[in-house]
Amino acid sequence: FPHESEATLDMKCGFMIGKSCEGEPPNGWGDLGTDVNKRACKRACKFDVNCQYVTLDKSGQCTSWQDCARVADSSSRFVWKNCKFTTSTMTPRFDDHGDTIADATQITVGTAERGELESGGDKDYFCVVLNTTGQYSFAAKLPQHDFLLREAKEAAHGDTTITVYDSEGNELGFNDDDYDGETYASELHLDIQEKGKYCMKIEGYSDDTMPIYDVLVTRIIDDHGNSIGDATRIQVGTDTSGKIDYPHDVDYLCVILKAHGLYLFGATRGRISVYDCDGNQLSHPTSAPEQAVDIQKKGKYCMTVEGGGSFIMPAYSASVVPITDDHGNSADTATTIEVDVPTNGEIQYIGDVDFFCIDLTSGAYRFVTEQGDTTVTVYDSDGNELGSADIDDDDDDDEDYDGYIGFPDISQYYDYCDDNSGVELEIETAGRYCMEVESSNNARTGYVAVVTPFTPPFDDHGNSVDNATRIEVGVPTRGELQFNGDVDFFCVNLGTSGTYIFKTELENWDTAITVYDSDANELGWNDDDDYNIHSLASVVQLPIEVTGDYCIKVAGYGGTSRPIYDVVVVQEG
Repeated sequence: FPHESEATLDMKCGFMIGKSCEGEPPNGWGDLGTDVNKRACKRACKFDVNCQYVTLDKSGQCTSWQDCARVADSSSRFVWKNCKFTTSTMTPRFDDHGDTIADATQITVGTAERGELESGGDKDYFCVVLNTTGQYSFAAKLPQHDFLLREAKEAAHGDTTITVYDSEGNELGFNDDDYDGETYASELHLDIQEKGKYCMKIEGYSDDTMPIYDVLVTRIIDDHGNSIGDATRIQVGTDTSGKIDYPHDVDYLCVILKAHGLYLFGATRGRISVYDCDGNQLSHPTSAPEQAVDIQKKGKYCMTVEGGGSFIMPAYSASVVPITDDHGNSADTATTIEVDVPTNGEIQYIGDVDFFCIDLTSGAYRFVTEQGDTTVTVYDSDGNELGSADIDDDDDDDEDYDGYIGFPDISQYYDYCDDNSGVELEIETAGRYCMEVESSNNARTGYVAVVTPFTPPFDDHGNSVDNATRIEVGVPTRGELQFNGDVDFFCVNLGTSGTYIFKTELENWDTAITVYDSDANELGWNDDDDYNIHSLASVVQLPIEVTGDYCIKVAGYGGTSRPIYDVVVVQEG
């Protein structure tokens, strides 16, 4: 271009000299100003700085620049000025790869090709011939290892997208960010069913993104079969490694079991399912990485390992091992224990539960586990639940309840969150009772189970309507729930009809109340005050048409909270 006029050169710079600086600089121009940031030059220069924009050649050298400056006679008008070139000729921008499929760069499987989107809106095309069918990865990787390249391209500019086409130009897939979610690179995994030519289009996420990248096509070799028919044979008690190689990949592993009994099918990560040789699923649907299955018949069994959806999972280790459950998983197979005799137990796999049964006479008993993070539930002989407690022997003190916005600090009052006292019950009917032990956090844990008699504290209020404490309207009465499962009953005589409020008053505790009529019909229940989100007190508001006695039951939230409270009944109006 050595003989072109100055006006022509000005147009090559993107704007005519003297034209208003409204709008953004042309595509392909880099910023040399200190405050421009791709906005209108008039605003960015802030009325006192000349803004420069520059074009760069492929080596990063400046080929031309242009100023945007304030006009002397106006503080509000800026114009483009002084378009210049570093040489007497303007070298056309070099495009490293073609912009269409017709002039695409040919690459081979397994060999990376460096590319750069030299200007906003640039696109690069690549084509590859695939001589075998199967799973392939089409990727535009960002060269994060190259420090100079990372410095040359800002992080915001290193964002690619990739589109893959077949030989007819049909789009097969698109991706913005790769599967690991950690970079702005692009990657597509496709199941190629036909040999032939396939093409890729690499673009920036937007016109502002001009990354340097490496395009690469690789064939994915699946380490394990995707069906029972081509499953990998494994041995009992032997670890087998694997990897979820591409989205929706499922690895099948089969084992011959020569003895019936309980087996643990597991993987160090991912989720598994277990099937018999006919494809019938034996395990419960779950996202857990292990399943215990009671095998009743010798033969071939299969385990699948998958990551789920588009998730690509790093290496895992899978195994099938026989296990002997130390305690039964139901009341029918429960281990019989005695009062005051500790019994060792272990939650041996995810989903394992242990049952213990004990014959008790009437009295107060504490059902507890020690040395483990477990949940204990107690049942009567008919299977009715009598109480439950989460027993955390690690003393991590109620961290689950820190940071409730807008609520008082209630963590110290939640016995059920770190309740090493277990389940405390007053047994009125002698007979057989069962205790179920399970993991509190879905993990393996050892523990010691024991049932001990204890002397409950003096009960300040009766536990039924028959021995309820009588109170008066408008007079608060102090109460305390003194052990797990304790409830307090109160009765009040309402001599006039109207609207009444039955409530507890407290500071940092949690109650639940129930109101009954004289025939023990439930009229209302409340846990937390509906009119005050910052309170854990309980309020029931009722229209009373029939005068007479009404009863209130005060309980701790979940049956294991032990609040100190005031109960009061007031008439509105």
